[in-house]
Amino acid sequence: MRGHLIAAEGTAKTFRCPNCDSSDVKTTLETDRFDYGIGQDATTLEAEIPLRTCASCGFEYTDSEAEDIRHEVVCRHLGLLTPSEIEAIRNHFGPTRAEFASRSRIGEASLARWEAGQIFQNAANDNYIYLLAFMENWERLQARGPGLPSEFRRESRSAARVSVRRFRSLDEDSVAPLRRQGRDFLRSAVG
Repeated sequence: MRGHLIAAEGTAKTFRCPNCDSSDVKTTLETDRFDYGIGQDATTLEAEIPLRTCASCGFEYTDSEAEDIRHEVVCRHLGLLTPSEIEAIRNHFGPTRAEFASRSRIGEASLARWEAGQIFQNAANDNYIYLLAFMENWERLQARGPGLPSEFRRESRSAARVSVRRFRSLDEDSVAPLRRQGRDFLRSAVG
């Protein structure tokens, strides 16, 4: 393929060499081995990435497409949803990113960064988004009011009754002598 890559939609994409600005750029798929992690926790991962080579000046480079592929490989390694999967879950129910963020209480900026592959979501948020892929969970979230559902609230109240400690209430008449006694003590201690 010379000077362009056939995109999934069937449209040609032309690449320009960042070194000489030529449009005579070839794309080949290459296996990229890269380290992920630090020290003893580091592991070598593999990704098939597009390598761009300029036929005019010989300059070789990778671009954002390769970075997106590497990000996906790391997501798979970590057991996380990929950016495209997060976006697919959000789009499944039709809300805009702002509506999804508002309803799920996930920050819109975080959601945008996860979908763009700029950062990795933590495992808790990953699980939460995964659960939102199921219609019944999305509907529960849409119908949610304040607090827990009633079946949980009854259980909570009965557990709270067992552990409630009663304190006698103090009225002003019974507190006043205690305050006087405390002030008198402080005066005698200070001098």
